[in-house]
Amino acid sequence: MSLAALDSFSPLRNEPPDFDDFWTSTHEQLLEIDPGPTLARQKPPAEGLIYDRLSYRSFGNVTINGYLLTHDVAEPRPLIVHSHGYNSQYDVMLNWANSGCNLLGIDFRGFGRSEHLDMALGGYILTGINSAHTSILRGAAMDLTQALRTARLLLGTRLESTTLYGFSFGGGMALMAGALDRDVDFMVVGQPTLGWHSERLRLSSAGSSAEINRYLSCKPGERDAVMQTLQYFDTMHFAARVTTPMMIGIGLDDDVVPSRSVMAVTNHVAAPDLELRILPVSHSDDPRESLWATFDDEWLEMARQGIPAEFGSAQRRVASLT
Repeated sequence: MSLAALDSFSPLRNEPPDFDDFWTSTHEQLLEIDPGPTLARQKPPAEGLIYDRLSYRSFGNVTINGYLLTHDVAEPRPLIVHSHGYNSQYDVMLNWANSGCNLLGIDFRGFGRSEHLDMALGGYILTGINSAHTSILRGAAMDLTQALRTARLLLGTRLESTTLYGFSFGGGMALMAGALDRDVDFMVVGQPTLGWHSERLRLSSAGSSAEINRYLSCKPGERDAVMQTLQYFDTMHFAARVTTPMMIGIGLDDDVVPSRSVMAVTNHVAAPDLELRILPVSHSDDPRESLWATFDDEWLEMARQGIPAEFGSAQRRVASLT
C-alpha cells in the first residue's frame, strides 16, 4: 500500500451491539478490586534510582508482577507505563529512566513473572476464546488498566505526567487501556496488533494469528464463535474511543502484524492530536529494525519534555523514518 493511500484506508468496524456495555461493566468490576500494591526493594541498576519489584491484584484477583523504577528525588517526574510483546515479558528500560522519567512495567497474566493460569494448549490467545467473558484478552487489558491505577496510588504527587507505551501485543493492550482510562497524558504505540481480525488472520504467518488459524483449521465449526469473540478485542474499535494525544509507529513490511491491519487501526483513532511515523520493517531480523530507535528517541523526548504545541499539525502528522 502506498503512503498516499494511508489517510483513506478505513475498513468498516463491525462492533458487537453491546461493545460499550461490555467494557463499561468490565472496567467497573476492575474498580471494585483494590490493587493492594506491594513493593520489594532491589539493588538499583544505577546511582540515584530506586528499584522495586511490584505486585498488585488485577481483574479476577489475579496477581500481576512488574517493577517500579523511580528517581530518588521528591519533585514530580514524568512516568512511563509499559508492558511487553506476545509470548514475552517486560525488560527494565534503564535508558528511559536515564532520560529523566520514572517507570512502571508489568508482565501480563500468563506471561513472564505474573500469575500463570490454566492456559489453552494451542496458544495464549486461545485461552477462553469461545466467549468475550472468558477470553484471557479481557483480563490482560485490565492488567494494564490496573497498572495505571496502581501507578497513581504509589506515586501520588510525584506524578507529573503519564505516558502509556506499548509495542505489538503491548500496543494493542495499550489502545484498550487508553480507551478506558482517560487520565493518560500521552499514548505511544508501535505496530499495534489485534486490529481488523479477518485481514490479519489472512495475512499473518506467525504469532497469535498463526495460533488462531491452526485452531480453526482443526475446528472449522467454531469459526463464527471465535470471530465473534475477537470483535470485542478489535483495536480498531478502541482506537475510535481514544482521545489522548497519540503517536503511532507503523512498520510496512511485517509478517507477524500486517501493516494493513495497523493502518486500519490508525485511521479509526478519534484523537485530534495524532502523529504517525512510517518505518520500513517490524518484527524482523532486517537491519532496518534499528530505525525503531529513532522512533523511541522522538517519543521519549516528548514524554520527558511535554508534547509540543504544534503536535499533530499537518506538517508533522506523517513522517517516514528511513
